[in-house]
Amino acid sequence: MRKTKNKKLGFVVFACALFAGIAVSGLLMRDTMATSTDTTTITYPYYAFVEDPEHPWQTVYDALDATDTIDYSDAYFNEPSPGDHPELRAVSYALALAGFENTNDGYPSSTTSPNPKLYNMLDQMGFTDYQSWDLASEKDGHSIGTTIGRKKLANGQDLIVVAPRNYNYMTEWLSNFDVGVSGDHNGIAESANLITSRFDSYINSRNLSNYKVWVVGYSRGGAVIDLFARNINANLANYEMTPDDFYAYTFGAPRASLVETAYNNIHDVKDGNDLLLGYLFPEAWGFHNTGAYEEIHPADLEITESVVDISNLIDPAKAMTILSSNTGMTQDVGTINGKQFMDDWLQFVIDNGLTRDYFNANVRPPLSAIMQAYQLRTLDKQPEFLDFIKSTQDGMAAMVAGNAFADIMSGKYPGTTLEEVLQNFPPYLDLVKILEGTATDADVDELLTFLDTYVGNYSDYESAFRKQPVVTEEEFNIIKTNLPELVRALAPFIIADAAYTQAHYGENYSLYYTYTLASNAKNLVIGHIPESLMPILKSLIPGGGGDDPVEPVNPEEPAEDSPAVPDTGYMETVAEDQTTTTFVPIVAVAAVVTVVVISGYVIKKKKA
Repeated sequence: MRKTKNKKLGFVVFACALFAGIAVSGLLMRDTMATSTDTTTITYPYYAFVEDPEHPWQTVYDALDATDTIDYSDAYFNEPSPGDHPELRAVSYALALAGFENTNDGYPSSTTSPNPKLYNMLDQMGFTDYQSWDLASEKDGHSIGTTIGRKKLANGQDLIVVAPRNYNYMTEWLSNFDVGVSGDHNGIAESANLITSRFDSYINSRNLSNYKVWVVGYSRGGAVIDLFARNINANLANYEMTPDDFYAYTFGAPRASLVETAYNNIHDVKDGNDLLLGYLFPEAWGFHNTGAYEEIHPADLEITESVVDISNLIDPAKAMTILSSNTGMTQDVGTINGKQFMDDWLQFVIDNGLTRDYFNANVRPPLSAIMQAYQLRTLDKQPEFLDFIKSTQDGMAAMVAGNAFADIMSGKYPGTTLEEVLQNFPPYLDLVKILEGTATDADVDELLTFLDTYVGNYSDYESAFRKQPVVTEEEFNIIKTNLPELVRALAPFIIADAAYTQAHYGENYSLYYTYTLASNAKNLVIGHIPESLMPILKSLIPGGGGDDPVEPVNPEEPAEDSPAVPDTGYMETVAEDQTTTTFVPIVAVAAVVTVVVISGYVIKKKKA
């Protein structure tokens, strides 16, 4: 009898231990299961470009903050990096957008200040232990804002995230022009090396050895990440990592690598209509992307081909009529696929001498000087700078025209009629040669030297327009010095374009490539605008549908709450919303069964 009772008691103890173990296992599995299958809807920021009816050309410069949502799950990293991963690709782009410095106030004053929008998104995904570098702009350009963080995955590995600054770079954007004369793109490579050293510092200071890595980048940031990812892939053994555990996604990244590779864990994502960055650093200069090309949308943009009608310009009488009546001087000659046009244009300028060496020696110096003055302005002040260069009221064109016209009317040039005087006006004659494609380097030099005498000084603009110009005196002098040099550097291609156009369209027309490029600038850049890509990426998610672009928020309304900067101390975080649904049933079932077993044992004992 005692043996039977002992057996029953042993059974009860065993059952209690078993179900208690299940309950404890449920507790221990809470973190693990939350990071393996949970999907969380997170909010991410992006840059929405706004149409200004009064200044349509400013569309790509006037912007405000907007938000949207997207799903994230640690399960995205259960599959090896190579292959098609539409969910991970879309959330990678959302993370790249969060890496924007998207305010009109420029950069934080401290290099250690974080990007709150990026931190907010990383918080929502469960990342902690952030470290940020160089979030303040550097005047000399060669820099890249970077944030690195990590979280625990279900299998015990760390997932390390690397997010660079991807927009509003200010002067570090100037490194785009520093192509160098050999090797990788110099400016991009320097920034990629910075991220590599920061990554090494991060993992070494934390003694990390078992991890996956997720890196993203857009535009310039994408080019930097592309080279960084190439650096890591070339040294995977040193990082004790396999290609399957390294997830790199770049979006609209220009080419920057002299070495042609095709790492299939680097996803080079592009819209076929992104015709700006696709031609910035061409393969003809030896540059390549380093990963697997993923074109998510065909190049179906149609643009209008245009030429300048010079039959009215080379006749002084007709030219004066055109100018006085504000009649158009261009003519549309057809339509063409945007990518086809850009392919043709790139081949044309390269055939006419736009080599990497020529760009570095002749185009880069004046272009960089002008763009540095522009980039040092905050976003809301940048359109004014462009206004000054473009304007016929407050800019140089008005001053040049006014001074030149005064000289013409003074009798300085011979002729009985205004048209005859114009025929003897040197800038007019040199301009006609340029439009006809017959100008020489000496003609261009003579034109620029002559025009320089009419530009005037900063004080002339103050007195002529009786107000402070929108540019400072320093900016004015930068423009005055470097704009003629930039024109001089580009003149050979304009002259070649004029000759080409006359040969193909007749002697009455000029500047096919130049004017088609200029008149379609807004369309050619539209594929690179940040918010245009996400609807395409979401439509490629199985069951995701074709989402429409999100309406931007009202700039007058307060932005969505951004949590305070998290403590940088490392702690494992879990998604609280869905963890409970996994954990509670296990504990509840174990508890109920345990109670039933114990109750039955007690009842039987009393009856006995």
